[in-house]
Amino acid sequence: MKRGAAALALALAHLAAPAEGARAAALPELDRRYRQALDLLYDGQADGALARLARIGAEAEDDPVGAYLEALALCWKLEQRPDVSTLDRELERRVQRAVGLADARLGRDPDDRRALLARGAAHGVASRLYLFRLKSRDAARAAERMRTDLMAVQAREPGNVDARFGLGLYDYYMDVLPRGAKVLRFLMGMPGGDRRRGLAAIEAAAASTLHDVEAQVQLYEVYAFYEEDPDRALVPARALHARYPGWALWALKRAEHERDRLGLYAASAAVARAVLETEEERGAGTGPAAALARLSLGESLLLDQRPGEARQVLLPLRRAAAAGAVGARAAFLLGRSLELEGDREGAAAHYRTAASGGDKEVRRRAQRALATPLAAGEVKAGQLIGQARRAREAGDVAESARLFRAALESWPRSLEAELRVAEDELHRGLVQEARPRLRRLVEAERPQPPWVAAWARLLRARLHDMDGARADAVVGYRHVLEAPFAQDELRRAATEGMRHAYGPARDAKAR
Repeated sequence: MKRGAAALALALAHLAAPAEGARAAALPELDRRYRQALDLLYDGQADGALARLARIGAEAEDDPVGAYLEALALCWKLEQRPDVSTLDRELERRVQRAVGLADARLGRDPDDRRALLARGAAHGVASRLYLFRLKSRDAARAAERMRTDLMAVQAREPGNVDARFGLGLYDYYMDVLPRGAKVLRFLMGMPGGDRRRGLAAIEAAAASTLHDVEAQVQLYEVYAFYEEDPDRALVPARALHARYPGWALWALKRAEHERDRLGLYAASAAVARAVLETEEERGAGTGPAAALARLSLGESLLLDQRPGEARQVLLPLRRAAAAGAVGARAAFLLGRSLELEGDREGAAAHYRTAASGGDKEVRRRAQRALATPLAAGEVKAGQLIGQARRAREAGDVAESARLFRAALESWPRSLEAELRVAEDELHRGLVQEARPRLRRLVEAERPQPPWVAAWARLLRARLHDMDGARADAVVGYRHVLEAPFAQDELRRAATEGMRHAYGPARDAKAR
């Protein structure tokens, strides 16, 4: 429940609508200034954003939107320091101030849509805080208050994009939350949701002038974690990184996505390396952003079967005695880099360091690594896959195929090696040999690297072509184009398959 409800609260930013009467003419300029302050927030300058919002608030003392945005900015700051709880009380005070200002305006005019929106958004920030602190019931109550205010706005102004956005998020998350969260919703009498209607509202809000950034954040969360559509999630991830390069958060989020959900290890490494270089140029090479960039870069290099390079990147984290989860994870990755090179004894020392750390998940993985060494065949296969990837990148298809086949012989459970062997078999017209491999690959659940699934669909489409089932092949190519895991090579191959039936002779000419 934590991710979904927190996302619901997070999305209720910038809920502002023109007020009635003589004040309306001044509000666009006021909102423009608010937006400039929020751009500081999203570019990693929370204190600067808070200071600017405070100055604006001193000039517009009765505007609840400014008070709400101060609470929002403080919430972002709090979430970057999860081990510090001293900001909680201040955040609650700011939420209450926004609610109080909204109540005062609504006392004078019950139809004041701006006040209703600001009050709903303030309750959303409260819900976000409570979920962050694992106070589910408090978060649910605040979310229901938020929904009530937004429904009131929608009743008064059905086309209000801000109200639709917030209600769309409620619709979406209330429909996709896990069973336990739905039970809590039922017990508290909270209305249900509608996944499709909610997603449509979130997508429409991405073009909003005032809260487009929050919509982008939500679209990333939705597509990456709930819709499991990594290609669509990559669009907002890259957009946020490009728009706000000053905050490493967006770059590292993008790097994580490209690595973990798309398997684009080289692209992920490039993003993380750029963050690290920027931090070093700023003289902050030992700061938290640089440490996270090192960790991300090291993991991407390791998954790209470059253990020696990964170790060189990660070693400064050990020498700097990095504390907490970063240090523990770095120790685990250092251990894995050594084990992949055949140094089990050296790896065990790092695993023991990771197993003694405070991060529960890293501790579990390290303990398992200590108890169960990698098989010799898996280690050898990893080394061969690394060589095969480098040969493929250099355009040496024949050598790459030979190395992948050797890797599969060493470790028959390698899906990547089996995929490339099946690809080579289709290229050579060995349909009967490739057929059972493709059946296994297509049926594999959550394969690694993640793009194995898309490549398996491409090869199955080619197999349909070779069987004379052109209609089935076209359907398969179309599915690949819908989810190519951001790989240009896959897009080109699927596009060619849509135009012309696959055959080994045509494939050989293309190569």
